[in-house]
Amino acid sequence: MKRFSFAIMFVLLLSLAVTASVGAAEPKYHTIITGDTLHKLARKYETTVVEILDFNPGITPDKLVVGQKLLVPVEPLWSYHVVQPGDNAASLAAAYQVPVEMLRAANGLNHDKLTVGETIRVPIHYYLGDSQPEQVMHTVEIGDSLYKIAKQYTVSLAELIEWNDIADIDNILAGQTLIVG
Repeated sequence: MKRFSFAIMFVLLLSLAVTASVGAAEPKYHTIITGDTLHKLARKYETTVVEILDFNPGITPDKLVVGQKLLVPVEPLWSYHVVQPGDNAASLAAAYQVPVEMLRAANGLNHDKLTVGETIRVPIHYYLGDSQPEQVMHTVEIGDSLYKIAKQYTVSLAELIEWNDIADIDNILAGQTLIVG
């Protein structure tokens, strides 16, 4: 009887471990070789051409390049985030560890600016995990300026402006989170 209980417990723990690891699986890529078409790839990975295109915004079906990497579609997994003051697409992508271009595509954004209170869809199925260097963030304090922050983190003012999509360099707010490296 004890062996039976132990076996059941082992199976339950194993299934929990497998379930937990599935959510954080590394993205799967396919490197284009001569003769590849989206139709062939869709058959190979048991998906559709439309899904491949959805997972790879910006690719042109008739202009695949040998060596180009395409993300293989997986089951979409979404999280939702209500935009807070200081949030932007780049900072949310860094916080959720997903590519910023995928976060923008999931929400139909052409830029990083977001509206406070807006709900943003986060494509967790693009989770980068440890494959992407962690971005360094800074929470703006009273008295901070972009120049002071750039000097503190030894980055250029231009980089700070680009990374954070800042339109007015004289208008940063205490509590705002900035990407600084």
